[in-house]
Amino acid sequence: MRALTSLFLLPLLTACGNTQTVYVPAPVVPISADLTADTPIPGMVVPFTWQASLELNAQLYTALGQCNLDKAAIRKIESSRASQ
Repeated sequence: MRALTSLFLLPLLTACGNTQTVYVPAPVVPISADLTADTPIPGMVVPFTWQASLELNAQLYTALGQCNLDKAAIRKIESSRASQ
C-alpha cells in the first residue's frame, strides 16, 4: 500500500520541481488629461472694486483648491504605480 501511494505522489512532486518564473511588464496607465490640464485663471474686472477683489479672491481660492485636488490625485496614481 505504501509503495502504491509513493507511486502516485512521486509524479506530483516532480512536476512542481521544474516551474519557471516569467516576469511580464505591466502596461503603464497614462495619467488622466483632466488632472494635467491647466487650471483656468480667473480674469480681473475693470474697475477693480472691493467687491471685485473679494470675488477674485474667492475664484483664486477655488482654483487653488482644484490644483491641490489634482496634485493629490496624481500623487495617489504615482504611489500606486510605485507599489506595483
